[in-house]
Amino acid sequence: MFLNTKRLTISGALLAISVILIYLGNVIESSTLFLLAAASFGTGIVYREFGVRSAAVFLIANILLGFLLSPQKLYMLTFSVLALYILLTELLWERLGAMADGQKKRRLFLAAKYGIFNVMYLPVIFLFPRWILSPSLTDQIGGFLYPALILGGQVSVYLFDWAYCHFQDQIWGRIRRHVL
Repeated sequence: MFLNTKRLTISGALLAISVILIYLGNVIESSTLFLLAAASFGTGIVYREFGVRSAAVFLIANILLGFLLSPQKLYMLTFSVLALYILLTELLWERLGAMADGQKKRRLFLAAKYGIFNVMYLPVIFLFPRWILSPSLTDQIGGFLYPALILGGQVSVYLFDWAYCHFQDQIWGRIRRHVL
């Protein structure tokens, strides 16, 4: 396989930035989720610029480096889910590209995005609630807490997806012409 030097350089720089953001997420506890989300945006950049194979290799390398360097291994699970969500939604958008009807395509894409997220999120809520809640809360988990967690997850994925799309359109769109 012939590897383009520019592709390798940009992917390596993005990998370094992602790992730094993951590590900073461990150091700056109040901004952990923000920094992990920002680190996961690199997967989408590599996908849009170089394709699915490069993005998959980038994601695997990012996860492995993160597990090696991150003191909080559970944060890497969060990062992995966010980055995998980005990769799967980008792949889904590409596959839906052949559809002619724009409104139908958008609705199907939105439903599939929430489906992808819920397939990853709901098992954690119901099977491993201690991963996201303190032990005192998991002992008192009641009828209202599950719907609140599910609704909170849906709002969170909406905000994450909006931030990612805004980043790709506005920020990476401006940086891209200087880097590529």
